[in-house]
Amino acid sequence: LPMNYDASTTLTREFIFNGLRYRPGLPVETTAQFKAWRFGYEYDFLYRDRGFLGVLFDVKYTDVNVGLLSPIGDEFTKAVAPIPAIGGIVRVYVVPNISITGELSGIKIPDSVSDKYKAHYADLDVYGTLNINRYVGIRAGYRSFDLGYLVEQDTGSFVLDGVYFGVIARY
Repeated sequence: LPMNYDASTTLTREFIFNGLRYRPGLPVETTAQFKAWRFGYEYDFLYRDRGFLGVLFDVKYTDVNVGLLSPIGDEFTKAVAPIPAIGGIVRVYVVPNISITGELSGIKIPDSVSDKYKAHYADLDVYGTLNINRYVGIRAGYRSFDLGYLVEQDTGSFVLDGVYFGVIARY
């Protein structure tokens, strides 16, 4: 699952990135590259002709690169981590060749575990699929990733979300 993001803006609030303080009014260019590999198992415990309900167990190997270019410098950071997740999936066939699917998976390390280590990861995917035939389909949906961590004094968080379109090929 590759995603790329590029934007230019003038800051409206202050934040710290890689130890540099970015103040309001500063122009910045942002780039973000997010790649995730997903290895998992899905068990559908309720299955009917018009849909199913299941549980997901997976590991998401996540590779994130974020960069900021501004008058005060060119900074970037990279994070790579395998993240275990658990979740659920539901699919309903509105008509035989059109389905609507919702999938939510994630993990959270509770605050009670440690003051030095905290993390959360949530992946929501809601989409509709039009199956043209048994080999080709068209998909449109909305996807949202919410990531955050604290490891000793290093912190990071971001949310990526938006609409997507795709073509499905099966063999």
